[in-house]
Amino acid sequence: MSTPSSDAAGPSWRRPPPWSTLGEPLRILAVALQFLTRLPVPRIPVVDGDLRRATAAFPLVGLIVGAVGFAAFAATSPLLGPAVAAVVAVLTTVAVTGAFHEDGLADTFDGLWGGWEPARRIEIMRDSRIGTYGGSALILGLGLRVALLAQLELGAAAQAILVGHVVSRAGILLQIRWLPPVADRGTGAQVAEPIGGVGLGVAAVTTAAVCAASLGVFAAVPLAAALLGVAALRRAARRKLGGLTGDVLGATQQVGLLLATASVVAMSRAGLV
Repeated sequence: MSTPSSDAAGPSWRRPPPWSTLGEPLRILAVALQFLTRLPVPRIPVVDGDLRRATAAFPLVGLIVGAVGFAAFAATSPLLGPAVAAVVAVLTTVAVTGAFHEDGLADTFDGLWGGWEPARRIEIMRDSRIGTYGGSALILGLGLRVALLAQLELGAAAQAILVGHVVSRAGILLQIRWLPPVADRGTGAQVAEPIGGVGLGVAAVTTAAVCAASLGVFAAVPLAAALLGVAALRRAARRKLGGLTGDVLGATQQVGLLLATASVVAMSRAGLV
């Protein structure tokens, strides 16, 4: 059986993969979406270094996830009120990401406070079972996210959800630059090498643009709030683990999300935004 072939005048019989016509930036965005979410994107092959380069698109992924979450809030709030809408919005973002970051939060808290030495803590974090510390962190984190959003009308909810998801994923890039990986394999190792100036600029511009468009002169407030969480986790991970793991990055996103969202809610209640 012969195989079709192309000639000089016509296209190849093989249909090019969807990402081949999109350009490298969109291919890297697809890598980031494929890694961080369950959204339907073309399944593209990932080569060495792709995941590290894709970290530049993490804030943009946060914007997409936040937009989906806010759409759920906006569709539910007029019918059932902001409290139910907050639950739906949080559940939607958890579903969109496959609870990826929430899993990291639970594993990190189990490991950091469930063992007596770094090797044992890392072993606990690799265990798929959730312990007391992890379960408590997960319940409290989800509960706080719902309680914060349940106070908001549509405009303020848009600010809090979008800013929270963008800023919290930008915090991952800071954690990568601050901490070395504890192992030479795994998620932490794949993204551990800091991105170059162009990638860092893309992430910074994305984050700054969303914060400025949402909050105006108060754009730096959620950035500062999330930075406190990043710094606290950095200190704990360095002291208790000796460095970075993929679970620590997930916990960084979750803590940053809570602090950034809380800062926007506080400013909204004070009438500042």
